[in-house]
Amino acid sequence: MSNRADNARLSPDERFREIAAILAAGVLRLHQRSVLSLKKTENNLAKVPPNGLEVPAEMRLSVSGG
Repeated sequence: MSNRADNARLSPDERFREIAAILAAGVLRLHQRSVLSLKKTENNLAKVPPNGLEVPAEMRLSVSGG
């Protein structure tokens, strides 16, 4: 990236390319964050039991009226 003195001497086309490079870097960074976030979510979902309960399937729960 250039400093301010260099930016003042840029042609419109050079300035356009500078801005495009900055925006492209931002878009790539945003994409990388979303991919990392998706992987974390997938890892957390893999830890959840398939039936969603924390008790074994053979355990029966009962409620007594009282």
